[in-house]
Amino acid sequence: MSNTKLWAITILGIAVGWVLFKAAPALQPAIIAVIIAYLLHPLVELIEKKLRIRKWLAITILLALILGLLALLIDLIIPPVVNQASQFIRDYQTISRNSTRIIEDIFVYLEDQGLSETILMELQQYFDQFVTWLGNLFVSTLRSVLGVIFTIVDIFLVFIMVIYFLASGKEMVHGIVNHTPEPLRRSVVNMIEGSNQVIWNYVRTQVLIALIVGAASTVAFLLIGVRYAFLLGVIAGILNFIPYFGSIIAGTLATLIALLTGGLQQGIITLVAFLVIQQLEGNLITPRLQGRSTGLNPVVILIVILVGNYFWGTIGMFVAVPVFGLARLFFSEAVKLIRQLE
Repeated sequence: MSNTKLWAITILGIAVGWVLFKAAPALQPAIIAVIIAYLLHPLVELIEKKLRIRKWLAITILLALILGLLALLIDLIIPPVVNQASQFIRDYQTISRNSTRIIEDIFVYLEDQGLSETILMELQQYFDQFVTWLGNLFVSTLRSVLGVIFTIVDIFLVFIMVIYFLASGKEMVHGIVNHTPEPLRRSVVNMIEGSNQVIWNYVRTQVLIALIVGAASTVAFLLIGVRYAFLLGVIAGILNFIPYFGSIIAGTLATLIALLTGGLQQGIITLVAFLVIQQLEGNLITPRLQGRSTGLNPVVILIVILVGNYFWGTIGMFVAVPVFGLARLFFSEAVKLIRQLE
């Protein structure tokens, strides 16, 4: 392949990537459908092989099982989460006033200890900004989750596209590979196989770790007597998908809630409990389940998460690490291909 063709393919790829990046909000239902279908596809193949049935029947069985599981979750788990979230939103003003009073007491104590007025004013400003940011983040997240995430039309479109991608997704991928120019075909296959490994390594381990952390946090908060224990446990599990930042936000939030609703002693006990859980997760659970699968330096992970937050907000923080892993994989394959063609 000539350098002209290689440059043309590279420019075309960049242009397509830029268009997809800009069109991502409009393509949200399709993107969600692709992700859901991708994650469900191994289960369809498993049912198809184990029961020796046709693909359409395996898809029907799987979707029926998922709907049954969702109905069970809605009946058992969603009500207490929704109730506690709604109660927290109603009590937010009271909690905010309590936090302001506690901060004022802390600054009075620091002033009595001889801290300069300039430093106190700066600390006051930082505290106010942090508490406001944390509270607004929590409330806005809850309102988004409790609100209408998709319209009825979007839900219907996602459902239809999931069925379509489950039925034809594998053939679509094979079609892309077969229509790829021969010099690029091996690289495309490598990127598809590598993408599967990156995504599934991340999803499997993070889901299991999130379940463990969420369950352990919920039990600990219930034993301590923290208000909104079930809600805080669920949030701790979900935020665990965000490396480093997630555990810090969840631990800070739980400690503040315990401090403002249960007093200083409960706040300290909650903080200690969460630190123990996070130490066990960071030093025992995650190394055993995940090891060094990401292959990223912690500083790089922090930068990637910040960039993801800048471009896509909270959702970007959740998907930043796997997206960067895929980008690194594509870049590596592109470099290999260029070296082969030189």
